[in-house]
Order: sequence, then C-alpha cells, then structure tokens
Amino acid sequence: MRISLRLKLTLVSLLLLFIPLIGFRFSELIKQDLLASRKETMSFSARAVASALSGRTGLFDREIFHSLNPSRDLYLYQLSNPMRINGKIDDWRPHLSEAREYGKEHLLSSSGPYSYDSLHFQHMVGVRGKFLYAIFLVTDDNVVYRNPTSLRLDLSDHLQIGIEDQLGTLRQYLLTALKPGWVNGFLMPANKQNSIPEKAEPRIQGVWAKSPDGYILEIRIPMDMIGQKLAFAIADVDDPEKKEIVALVGTAATEDAKKLGWLLSPSNAIELILSSFNRPQSRILIVDTNRRIRASIGSLNEEKQTAKQDTSMLDKISTATYSLFAPVYRFFIHPFTADFSETSAQPSTLNIKGIKEALLGASTVTSYTIDDGKVEIMAAIAPLRQGDSILGAVVVEQTTHSILTLQNKVIEESLTFTILVFIFGGFGLILFASRVSSRIRRLSSQAAGAIGASGQIRTTITPTRARDEIGDLSRTLTSMLDQLYTQVSYRDKMADNLEHEMRTPLAGISASLKNMISEMENPPDHVQKYLGWAMADVTRLENLLTAIRDATSLKEALGHDFKEDFALDTAIGIWLEHSWKAAFPHARFNYTKPNTPVMFHGDPTRIRQMLDKLIENAVSFHTAGTIIEINLAQGRQRIQLSVANEGPVIPDELQKQIFNSMVSYRQQKDSRPHMGLGLYIVRTIVEHHQGSIAVSTTLDNKGTIFMVTL
Repeated sequence: MRISLRLKLTLVSLLLLFIPLIGFRFSELIKQDLLASRKETMSFSARAVASALSGRTGLFDREIFHSLNPSRDLYLYQLSNPMRINGKIDDWRPHLSEAREYGKEHLLSSSGPYSYDSLHFQHMVGVRGKFLYAIFLVTDDNVVYRNPTSLRLDLSDHLQIGIEDQLGTLRQYLLTALKPGWVNGFLMPANKQNSIPEKAEPRIQGVWAKSPDGYILEIRIPMDMIGQKLAFAIADVDDPEKKEIVALVGTAATEDAKKLGWLLSPSNAIELILSSFNRPQSRILIVDTNRRIRASIGSLNEEKQTAKQDTSMLDKISTATYSLFAPVYRFFIHPFTADFSETSAQPSTLNIKGIKEALLGASTVTSYTIDDGKVEIMAAIAPLRQGDSILGAVVVEQTTHSILTLQNKVIEESLTFTILVFIFGGFGLILFASRVSSRIRRLSSQAAGAIGASGQIRTTITPTRARDEIGDLSRTLTSMLDQLYTQVSYRDKMADNLEHEMRTPLAGISASLKNMISEMENPPDHVQKYLGWAMADVTRLENLLTAIRDATSLKEALGHDFKEDFALDTAIGIWLEHSWKAAFPHARFNYTKPNTPVMFHGDPTRIRQMLDKLIENAVSFHTAGTIIEINLAQGRQRIQLSVANEGPVIPDELQKQIFNSMVSYRQQKDSRPHMGLGLYIVRTIVEHHQGSIAVSTTLDNKGTIFMVTL
C-alpha cells in the first residue's frame, strides 16, 4: 500500500491538534505572602548591618563620614578601563557620565563679572593601580598658552593643584602648556608672593589637547604623593598682553590646607566588615549624607552552582523536562532575566526612593527596576547612626527572582503532566522529520557526487524501494543518469569505433585509386584531376583517423610517460621562438613570465603537446592583426598558465562541454579536419598532471582565455 508523505504529515498534525494544552494562572496571594516575608527579613538585615557599623569606635572618623561638603569633596572612582594619558575621553567611558560640572557656583576669584561661556569645565577623578587620574573638559573662549621666555607660569591658562600629602603638608603644583601636547607639573613655593616655580615635578604628568570649545587636560599623579585632601582649580587668562587671571574656577581653594576637599573613595575597612553579612543574590551598600556610595559588597546576580552528585532520578527527569519544554513554560510563568548587568559603570551616587527618609532617621522598604525595567530590585534602607547623628544609610538589596522562581516552579510542576502527554507526539514528529530529511540529504549527496566538475558522469544513484515521493524521485534520477551515462559512453567510444570501422574501406579505396592510376595510360586531364582530388581526400581521412586513434589511446600512453623537473618558463620561451612563431608566421605573440625561474615536475613532451593544441586553437580563432597573449605566473603552491586571444567568444552554455571529445565550436571552416579532439587532449594531459583547466570570456568581452592551473 502506497502512503504519501503528505498523508503522513496530515495524520501527525491531526494527532498533535487533539493533545490538550492547559494553562494555569495562580493567584497573586502566593507572591504577596512571599514578598511580605522577604521585606521583613531584609529590614532586619539592614538594621543589623547598621548596628554592627555603629559599634565600631572611630570607624566613621577614619573613613571621613563627618563634616562632608558636597561642593568641594572629590569622589575617587575605581576606573575599569586601562588608562592612557593622551588627552582623549575614550578610556574614561562609561564613567564620564558621572563627571561633575563646575561653573559660577565654584568661582574662587575673578577680576570682573563672570561669564559662563568664557570658562566652565567638567571634571572627574579616579584611581587605577598606583596612580590617580583626572580629566578636565574645559570650555574656554580664548585659550592663552605660556610664553616660553617667561619664568612665571601663572600668566597663561593653567591648572592649580593643591595636595595635602601623607604627612599632612600642603603642596601646591601648577600645570600649563607652551602648546598642545605633553605637560608636567611644577612645585610652587609656599610663599604666595613668589610666582617662580621651585622645581619641575616629573611625577605629575599630563596631556593638554585642543577641543572645539577649548581644551582637554588629562593628568596622572602617583597615589603615594596624595594624602586625604585634594583640590583642583582652572585659571582663565583671556588677554595675552595683560596676562591677568580673569576667572578662577575650581573644586576648592588650593592655597589653604583647611579649604581643600576630602578625597572620598570606597572604604576597604567597611567592606571588610560587610563581608561577614554577605549573602548570595544580595548586595549591601553604605551611602553617606551626600548619597555617595562609600562601600559595596555582594552581587544581585545568581551564583553559578555546581550540580550535586547525588541527584535523584525524579530531579533528573524534572530537569530534563524543563530543559526540553522551556518554550512552553514561558506562556504560563512570569518571565525574568536571570543574568543582567547591575550597572553600566561603577555606581557613585544612589538616588532611589527611601534614601531621603533614611537620612532623616526612618527605615523603609522600597523597590525599583534596572536593565530597562526587566529586573525588579527590593531595597531595605536603614539609617546609619553614631550617637544622635545620622552619618548615612545602609541599603540591603535583593531581586525578586527567588520569589518568582518559587512561584514559577509550582506552575511548571502543574504543567509537567500535560506536557508528558505531548512528548510522544512531539518525539514521533521529530523522528519522522529526521527520517525524511536524512533521506533527502542522502539522495542530494548521491546526486551531487554522480556528476564531476567537468560534467562527466562518475557513478549512479542507488534507487530505494520506498513507495513514496522520495522513492519515486530516486528511481527517476537513477533512470535518467543511466540513460545519460549510456549516451556519454557511446559518444566517447564513437571516435574509436569510427576509426576501426573506417580503416578497412578506406584502405580499399586507397588501393583501388592507386591501381587505377598505375593501369591507366595517359588518362585525360580532367580524369587525372579527379583522381588527384580523391587521393588527397583519402590522405585527409587517414590523417583524421590517426588523430582519433591518438586521442583515444592518449590516457593509456600517458601512464608510460616519464616525468622530470624542468624550467617551464624557459621551455615555453624556446617553444615560442623555434616552433609556434615558425608555424604561424602571420600571428603575433606576447609572452609574459615571472622574474624568477618556474620549476615544474612533469613530462615536457606532453606539456608541449598540450600547449601546441592551445596555441593552434588561439591562432585559429584570433582576429587578424591582434596579439595572442601567453601568461605564466607562479603562486605559493601552484602555477597559472593562460592563453588568450581576441576573436569569437565561446557561449556560456558551451564552456563546460568544450573539453569533451567530439565537441567543437567552429564557425569558419578550413582545409584541416576538426573533430573536437584538440581541447579534449588538452584536458586529459592537464588532469594527468593533477591540474585543472577552464575557459572564460576576457574582461573586455572581446575574446577567449584558457586558464591552466598546475
């Protein structure tokens, strides 16, 4: 009984349509109960962390939680990218979004009314390794560079740096530029009346670069030069003649140690204390009264856990079922992102709901979303106290993933029973589709391998007994290839058969003509002419049969040839001068070869025979007066030889068949016989030398080029 593929697919589809799919939506009561429990636990954790930190005597004094001034304190970022001092902002991304702008509110002094367009800048400072890095994106309507003949550095645009070193001593440095490029710091004297620098400070390095609005200044300072206080100020000099500072804008005054800003950074001491409270999928943050994050421990992402060795069979089945049918579960469960980016850069300021209340003394629990709203974060916030003072807040964060995971697990278990019914139909369809596709691939592979690159039929297709469409196709292709193989074999053997069948009658005709000539005495002139024409045609047929015999026996003869190493470029030059030019005196040749010798391992006689055929073919088809191009090139593992001529082009549909025997494309006839064997001999010789040959139309569509690869 014949069953078609269409009927089989229809039966399987109808089977799957009758498999029930039941969707479950549980009440939000389960989720609300879990959320309430989680809020209570997180609030307790936040209060416990605040209590543990408040009991550390002197901790907040050492970590500078007192007397904070947001207008002059500097936050030291932990830079994630390798830093290069080049005056460009690429290395500062993505932290540059945290850069602070300094303008009128940070004006330290001026000689007249302040203009925002005349001077303002963006600034941030960070640490990586043993160095502090700072960048200034300065908007200046008139940049004035230092006069190289002047010893004073404060008569041009410059950067002032105030550093309290690790011994508590104030050090003032100044950076200016003769022109855009590399700059170094100079140590300024403690006496403010003296503007001549004491010495150069090569450890303070930077690059002063032009920008459309002014300039960019990027500097690097070793951390061992810096204590706990630091300040920067940009001085603007607009008139190179007056050389007076029009405006001085900075983070803080640089000439007074008491006015320097604190250098704030994440506290290693507090993070060490927080490490004992760290829990999986949880993060603890400590923020000061300026909402700056001063310590952080933990991660909101799930930890990758290794699989248990003693997993029960039920767990294995459940895991396998979930992995297989996860796409179905997604229609019924609450999706969430398991792996997400907590932040694009190191957080510096926390501005979530509840921080303001905590800094006023109230504990709160809030929530917010990250990663474009895909992840919900729960945050319990408690005030951080020392005595009656509030120094900051403790923030304990967790995602709602664990709650959603538990809720989804209940839904998945309910769906599993329904899905098990679906398994059998699904597996049946997969096996059926796999069997059909494998049969099609096998048939495609056999069909592709049956015909060689040159169009020769190398083998046939094994037909199948299946009584369906694929079986019918395989039997049809087998019958078609058998018929084609028979025709090709007949065509290939036709020349040999013709040579054998025509030899005997041709010999009789030749003998009869010779006998007639010898027996006739003084025949009339017209009879002699007819006999001469007949003998010429006999000779022509004999030459043609000889060419056929040579072509048909060529493959056997090639097996007895002797191969040797010889200079192919030199041999072609000799053959051209002593053979082809003499044989074709009316043709013009141009031979191009490499500057180095081209050595080839093969039979020189056969290579010359192959080239004789190509040259003869090119001369036969070339347009009178044009040049036949012979080009020899050598690659790393191959030799490229081409023969090109201007003249009639070979049609595209004939280019792949032109190298077969008994195939010829000749529009003009001449006195020589042509049976389409010349290019067949060429291909046979090339393939005997493990090479290939192809024909195409020249780039200008004015001729034909034969390309031989050896």
